[in-house]
Amino acid sequence: MNIQLSLQEICDFFIQSSDIVYAHTSDGIITYANENIEKIIGYTIEEIKGKHFSEFIHPDDVEYATKIFDKALLQNEHTENFRFRICHKDGRFLHFDFKAHSIFKDGVYKGGIGVGHDVTARLITEEALGKSEEIYKVVVDKARDVIYTVSPEGIVTSVNEFMKTVTGFSAEEVIGKPYIYFIHPDEIEYGVKIHEAIMRGEKPPVFEMRFLKKSGDYLNAEFSTTPLFHEGKFLGTLGIGRDITEKKKNEENLKLALMKERQINELKQHFISMVSHEFRTPLFLISGTAELLENETKAYSDDKIKKNFKIIKDNVKRLSKTLDDIVLLCSENYEDIFKPRPLNVIDMCLTIVKEVCMDLKSEDRIKFSYCEKISQVNTYFIDYEIMRHILTNLLNNAVKYSAGSAEPVEFRIENIDNILKFTISDRGIGIPEAEIKNLFHTFMRASNASKVPGTGIGLALVKKFVDIHKGEISIKSAVNEGTKVFVNIPATAK
Repeated sequence: MNIQLSLQEICDFFIQSSDIVYAHTSDGIITYANENIEKIIGYTIEEIKGKHFSEFIHPDDVEYATKIFDKALLQNEHTENFRFRICHKDGRFLHFDFKAHSIFKDGVYKGGIGVGHDVTARLITEEALGKSEEIYKVVVDKARDVIYTVSPEGIVTSVNEFMKTVTGFSAEEVIGKPYIYFIHPDEIEYGVKIHEAIMRGEKPPVFEMRFLKKSGDYLNAEFSTTPLFHEGKFLGTLGIGRDITEKKKNEENLKLALMKERQINELKQHFISMVSHEFRTPLFLISGTAELLENETKAYSDDKIKKNFKIIKDNVKRLSKTLDDIVLLCSENYEDIFKPRPLNVIDMCLTIVKEVCMDLKSEDRIKFSYCEKISQVNTYFIDYEIMRHILTNLLNNAVKYSAGSAEPVEFRIENIDNILKFTISDRGIGIPEAEIKNLFHTFMRASNASKVPGTGIGLALVKKFVDIHKGEISIKSAVNEGTKVFVNIPATAK
């Protein structure tokens, strides 16, 4: 039989626009291929014809293809469906589904014809989808949140494995039940409103609700939901639930802690106010009485009396100063006092130096200097009261702790990159290096300063005021060699 003579009739029956149509002899030699062959597997018709079909089959599939061929030959099978891989001319292997028909004449096998359809893309897609579904299932089941779906009727239709971890309910115990079964009775109405909003296509914001546990208790949960639609039809709700019981507990504890802290601060402020009042009244009476007595005894020339009155006044003044520092240090509103304004920094420093020297009755103890840039541009936006307190305290310390030195305290101001740098240097008793870092803590004093009067409040307050001015303070010192204090204050020139 000449198979090629009936190909037109056969092709009309088999041919499809995207398929390969072929014919082969009884010994497997290809005698015909349609034009799709080159488009699909890269070979021309001339390169295919006259070759055995096994030359174009994946080596691993040759045995299977041969068995099918032999089956048709020996068992008189007329039609067969099978799948194997075909080699593309570029070396790739493509998956084909074949439908083949065997041709017999007088019971003798003469050859076959068939149609091959490339299913490579479909198989890749199916494999990818299968993997995607597998990945999706793993992700959902291993998620650390409860992921669920609810039907339009409000019935739970799916839930991941984490539900059991959080609530104790297994998926089987949840699926098929109305979602409102698991909501706290006081919040069912709210839950229904959320579901109705989702059915209208709305996406509610994240909301909180109490959710039933298998133990009968309720946990605090946070939910995020979205409506599911397909071709305009509402399919249900996809939701994610997270247990925030511990978070809510921590928030409540934080609120209680903040409330207690606020109460403690209020009590502290009340105590400070009360102590300030109780101290100031007797101090005022002591000072006033001492002044009256001093006036009464002015006619007397007894130096001892005058000396004692001076001791009273000096200690009243010292105690009042200490009390002022304590009140200021404990104040919660100290940042409110920050009011920078344009000031002539040289005039400010000279005024402060004069006040300190007058107070200490030592006019030549402080040597003030400034850089050329300060002399050219000397007006800056700074807070006078804050800087006055900082510099007064530091200058007083420098003079006080260098009382035995013949050299003056050096006070210098410079402007470097819009930073006002104040440096106060003395040749006094110095500070042990290991103790410098603790001096800005309240009531901390250097171990070698016990013979010099002080409370340990001043530097702590200075540090607070430097911080208010967004500045920095540091100390460099050595025992018996002296101390340098550096204060850097950011300031804008006017």
